[in-house]
Amino acid sequence: MALYEWKDVYNIGIDSIDAEHQGMLNLINQLFDAMSHGKAKEIMVDIFSELINYIKLHFKREETFFTDTNFPEYIEHKLQHDLFIEKINAFKTQFDDGKQNISVELINFLTDWLINHIFIMDRNYLNHFKKHGVN
Repeated sequence: MALYEWKDVYNIGIDSIDAEHQGMLNLINQLFDAMSHGKAKEIMVDIFSELINYIKLHFKREETFFTDTNFPEYIEHKLQHDLFIEKINAFKTQFDDGKQNISVELINFLTDWLINHIFIMDRNYLNHFKKHGVN
């Protein structure tokens, strides 16, 4: 059973970015499902691997859009990306060091970040991107 279901209201209207956001939600649901079945520890390596791939793809795409369109708030948005990467690396270090119960913390962090990222940060650049033909 999924913890969260994707809703159309979450879409920002840029297909590639919406698909990546859905991918993040799927990761959250996979982790929750594994936790529900007592198997979170077994999938954490895969979750971190997918998160790192997600980060590379999604942030690179957004940051390329920012630089290509001279987005005025690029530095601020990139800082949020950098802070996210730091936090994911900290979670991974904790896991690698043997901390067993980071799954709930990770789900909470990812959920909060995704909601704030979609509904606040990404909405800030939406008009700018559309004005520059990014869709």
